[in-house]
Amino acid sequence: MSLRTVNLKEKQFECGGRTFYVQDALSFNRYRELQRLSIEFGFSTTFIDLFKEVKKAYDFVQTNKNWGDLAVTLFNVIAGVSKLEDKDDPALRLCALFINEANEDVTIFDELKIKDKINCWSKELDVSPFFHMAVNLVNGWMPAYKATSQSISNKENSLIQETSIKS
Repeated sequence: MSLRTVNLKEKQFECGGRTFYVQDALSFNRYRELQRLSIEFGFSTTFIDLFKEVKKAYDFVQTNKNWGDLAVTLFNVIAGVSKLEDKDDPALRLCALFINEANEDVTIFDELKIKDKINCWSKELDVSPFFHMAVNLVNGWMPAYKATSQSISNKENSLIQETSIKS
């Protein structure tokens, strides 16, 4: 089965026998959740952050530094990875605040309803339009992403050079 790409600019799409409507307005309750999700989306852990934390833990062991610091670093790695399993991606959750069914009460934030919508979309639809929508919802995300990507690229190149020198 191939995935279907929806055009969210059309403000309506079908999925799983259900009709979803893309809305421009948000209730106060959903706006509060938008604020939380925007931060989560903007500061989610990247592969390079995870790599840096594991490398920091390795360095602690190699240099016999403070074992308490090692425990904190490893706890942060475990907590970061476990969050990935706890809930759906913040980008999809952001979109679910604005994409509703006709009978949905848009004045409340309902975590189960958010999960239900994302589960429905995941069975048939390509994620790309949803990711693009989320990027546009979080003010300043794209410039920060570009700057971070460049910084990560520079750090990756530096790590590669360090690794090849030590080998």
